[in-house]
Amino acid sequence: MTPIEKGRFLALASPVFWSLSGITVRLMDETTTPWQINFCRSSTLALFVIVILVIRYRQQVLRVIRTAGIVGVIAGIFVGCSMLCNIVALKHTSVANATILMASGPLFAALLGRFALTERVTTKSWVAICMAFIGIVLMVGDQEGASTLYGNLIALVGVGFFGAYAVTLRRRSDSDMTPAVLVAGIFSAAVSAIAATGTGTGLQASARTICFCIFLGIFQLGIGSVLFAIASRTVPAAELTLFSLSEPVLAPIWSWLGVGEIPSGRAIIGGGIIITALITQAWSPQKAPVTPP
Repeated sequence: MTPIEKGRFLALASPVFWSLSGITVRLMDETTTPWQINFCRSSTLALFVIVILVIRYRQQVLRVIRTAGIVGVIAGIFVGCSMLCNIVALKHTSVANATILMASGPLFAALLGRFALTERVTTKSWVAICMAFIGIVLMVGDQEGASTLYGNLIALVGVGFFGAYAVTLRRRSDSDMTPAVLVAGIFSAAVSAIAATGTGTGLQASARTICFCIFLGIFQLGIGSVLFAIASRTVPAAELTLFSLSEPVLAPIWSWLGVGEIPSGRAIIGGGIIITALITQAWSPQKAPVTPP
């Protein structure tokens, strides 16, 4: 297997891991709060990233963390907020809505990059952004109650945080920004602990839920992200973006097979428009994509 073939295999495998978040949350105890899930998942992710950094850099770990600097901290906070929003959204709306809305993050990043970094937005990207907006309006307007609408809106807030994360990372494209993921895990776990204490729900969860959360931290987030990072060394950016689109396609399928959750007609139409927009974006000249956790 050539390096490019290996990279494509890893790029195809990583979104499979990412797509497991929705079904995993659905299989947890219904009484489990988003703060309990976030705390356990984020803590596990932070420990996993530490292990990866030690394996990769050994005695140079602290140097790599210092090199990421304040930009790494800011980026970590942004993606940590996006992680929080993702779980909250999954608890209040369908897996299809939460996953596809969050998948529109690269388009928001392109739009933010236009204003924050004065990066040129191609005509195809503008078309993709407009298409995504139409799809988002369809999906957000498709709700059976206040809880679903709340979940859809939280997913959009998470997309905004992800866009800010991607733009922040571009300021330090010359450095390994893996420490930003470490910051994200620590930040998300700390916020979840404070929120759980403040709301009186606490952090105590069942052994079943804890096992699922550890799975999310190591496999769904950790291994998926590592595989994608390795693939990005040999696979062109456009191909990476196309491969990553299997996540919003697979996530609703797992939920349908596992718990019988079927997306609504408007969600399918809106999601299809957003995925088409992302494919359009993938054909535009761009830097390597930054994928949401």
